[in-house]
Amino acid sequence: MDARLSFLFDKSNDFFCVFDKNGTIKHTNSALRKTLGYSEAELYNVKINTLSHPADVRRREELATLLLRKKEITGHETRIKGIDGRYYNIKWSLFFNSHDDLIYASGTNLTNKLNGPNQNNLTDNIQHIIQSFSEGFFIINNKWQITAYNPAFLAITGLNNKQLKNISLKKLHSLGITDEVITKFEAAFSGNTTDQAQYFNKYFNRWLRINIYPFKHEVMVFIRDINTVKIQQLILALEKNILELNASSSQSLQQTINELLKGIEEIFPDMICSVLEVDEAQERVYHLAAPRLAVEFCNSINGTAIGPKAGSCGTSVYHRSQVIVSDIEKDSLWEDYSDIARPYGLKACWSTPVISSQGAHVLATFAVYYTTAREPKGDELSMIERTVNILRVLMENKRNQDNIKDQNKRLQEIASISSHEIRRPVATILGLVNLFDKKKHGHPDE
Repeated sequence: MDARLSFLFDKSNDFFCVFDKNGTIKHTNSALRKTLGYSEAELYNVKINTLSHPADVRRREELATLLLRKKEITGHETRIKGIDGRYYNIKWSLFFNSHDDLIYASGTNLTNKLNGPNQNNLTDNIQHIIQSFSEGFFIINNKWQITAYNPAFLAITGLNNKQLKNISLKKLHSLGITDEVITKFEAAFSGNTTDQAQYFNKYFNRWLRINIYPFKHEVMVFIRDINTVKIQQLILALEKNILELNASSSQSLQQTINELLKGIEEIFPDMICSVLEVDEAQERVYHLAAPRLAVEFCNSINGTAIGPKAGSCGTSVYHRSQVIVSDIEKDSLWEDYSDIARPYGLKACWSTPVISSQGAHVLATFAVYYTTAREPKGDELSMIERTVNILRVLMENKRNQDNIKDQNKRLQEIASISSHEIRRPVATILGLVNLFDKKKHGHPDE
């Protein structure tokens, strides 16, 4: 670093930090170290993630991806843990320099007060506790205005200070508050009763839980991101339902898998799911279930040959491994199929083979389509793995049932033939006996 720039860097009252694109700290200035309580050696080569608040993980991941693409981001707020365990809310401006692969960040400390007006009556200890909450916290008055909030509230909702200024909670559409939740707030104001609710925020595709506590003429609210736990609960309930359907003789394999895919699409609304069955020769794929895919699209790729460059599904069967195509228009695997996908707005396709438990055959592929170009996230990859496992159980169970029926049919045929062969000599003997009897009755003297 240039000596003059280094001097300004170290003498400034603002925070300065340099780290590589993997988030490893390379340099900090004295203002940042003094506030957080660390020495330069204690921060050097430390991952910035290890100092960030756990509730900021999702926003941190999104920021890293966005920064590498946009090169510059301003107004990003996050919490950094000091040496005393206290979290400091810092507002950052970041610049990614692709020439040296370093990220240069400048920040200001926002921790002094809980955000919002008229909070001077809160003690420093309460301020510190609220600041450190992993749960979001905010206060609304009887005019539905948000009068105070902590950094976790911003982290969970993706909102910023400017968006919250002088706005009614009812008009804060990006918070995704449902009519049911509004009713609970109204009951808290009128009846002074505490309450709890879970709801799906369709703007961020996340499940949130709120706890409502009325106090005088205001309502204090804790808000938590419960997306991971809620999705696990929904998936478990779906799997239980599918296994019950599978045990029912009235449901075909296609009907059962169709219900499985519809359930997944309800849990992950942006997903468009499909299962392609692989033929016995391991040469072609055929649609088994696809609740939300257009019939015309399914028909156009039905019977597609398996190969090293056969879209996502044909390629995943060929290599017997997961194939992630984040941008159909740009990926060479879809070179011969992108014109088919384009009219239906399909931009990404991730396909995973369903391999038999013995590893001998690929039974099917489980494909997930999106109408935006994108990579999978951790919870989506986990769901895909679970779905592939349950598909294997369903399909092998069906094949075993078919094999048993086939074996029973063959046994019945063998039994029928054997029975016929046994009856023939018996019938002959009985016929002769009957003949002798008749002859005897006709000539009593003989």
